[in-house]
Amino acid sequence: MKLLIILLCLVSQITEKQKELDKLKAKLSAVRTEIRQLEKQKVGTLVRIEKIDEGVSLTIKYIDEITSQASKEKTKIHELTKEIAKLEGKMNLRKDDLRKRLIRLYKWTPFYKLEILFSSKSLPEILSSSYYLQILVEDDQRAFFEFKSDWKRYLTDKKMREDLITILEQRREEKETELTRLNEERKKKNDILDKVGRQEKEKRKMEKQLKSAQRKLEELIVGLEKKRAKAKSGSNYLENYRGVLSWPCRGKVVTKFGKIIHPKYNTTTKNNGIDISAHYGDNVLSIAPGRVVYADRFMGYGNLVLIDHLDGYYSLYGHLAEILVSVGKEIIEGRIIGRIGESGSLSGPMLHFELRKDGKPVDPLAYLK
Repeated sequence: MKLLIILLCLVSQITEKQKELDKLKAKLSAVRTEIRQLEKQKVGTLVRIEKIDEGVSLTIKYIDEITSQASKEKTKIHELTKEIAKLEGKMNLRKDDLRKRLIRLYKWTPFYKLEILFSSKSLPEILSSSYYLQILVEDDQRAFFEFKSDWKRYLTDKKMREDLITILEQRREEKETELTRLNEERKKKNDILDKVGRQEKEKRKMEKQLKSAQRKLEELIVGLEKKRAKAKSGSNYLENYRGVLSWPCRGKVVTKFGKIIHPKYNTTTKNNGIDISAHYGDNVLSIAPGRVVYADRFMGYGNLVLIDHLDGYYSLYGHLAEILVSVGKEIIEGRIIGRIGESGSLSGPMLHFELRKDGKPVDPLAYLK
C-alpha cells in the first residue's frame, strides 16, 4: 500500500512536470522562429544577440527540465520494478495454493451429494459440515479474485514500466539534440560578434546600440523614481553600510566602473557599473533590503533585476540566466534573486552590477567590502 501511494505521487509529479515541459518547449519553439525571422531582416546586431541569448537561456532551462524529468522517471521505473518483483513472488505462492485448492475441489465435488444421501450422520451434523464447506468455497473464491486482481496490477505495472523506458530513451535523444542546438546557438552568437570585431562599420553600430540601451535603462530608473512617493527612509541602509556591503556574487571583477574600450571590438562605452566574471548558474544575491521594481529581459542587459532601496538608491543585476524574484517582492539582504548567466553578455557568463543614486550611476566598489 505504501509503495502504491509512492507510485501515485510520482505519477502525479511527472504529469505536472510534463505540462511545464510542454509549455517551455512551445516557448522555445516560438523564440527560435523569431530568431530565424530576424536573420532574414536587417535588424541591429544587439537585437539579434538579445533574441539568440533568450533562445540560449530557454534551451539551457529546457535541458535542465528534461534531466529533472528523466530523473523522476528513473525513480518510477525503479519503484515499478520493485512492485513487479513483489507481485511475481506473491502470485507464485498463490498459484501453488490455488492448485491445491482446485485439486481438493475436483476430488470432493462428485461425492458431496452422495455423502448427503447416504451418510449416517445426523441432519445437524450434515448441515454443520455443509456450513464449513461453504466457508471453504468462499475462501477459495476470495483467493481466486485476489490472484486475478494481482495479475491485472502486474500487467498494468509492466506496461507502465515499458512505456517509461521508451519515454526515457526519447528523453535521452531529445537532450542530445538540444545540447547540439545549444552549441549551434552559442556559435551563431560568436559568429555575429566575430563579424563585429572584423568590421569597423559594425563596431560603430554596436557602440550606438549599447549607448542607446544605457539611455533606455536610465529612462526606466528615472520613470520609476518619479512614480515612487518621495518619502525619506530617514537613515538609508546603503549609506549606513557603505564600504561593507556584501558582494552580489562570487567571482572576479573584469570590468570596472567608468569609460571602457572593449578589447575585442574596440568599442568605447561608459560602464555604469562593474562586470563580475563568475560560474554559470551561481547564485546572485541582493546586496541590501529593498523592493523588486523590474524583473524581465532588457535590451543590452539580458535578464535584468532592479531593486529599489529607497531615497533614490537602486541596485541592478544583469546578464542573469534565471530570474528568481517577481516585481513588487520585498526582499532582505542576501536573498537569492537569480543565477549567473550570459544573456546580453558579449563576454560569456558574468554579472553586470550597478548602483544608482537619484538615477545617476555610482561606483559599486565604493560600497562593497
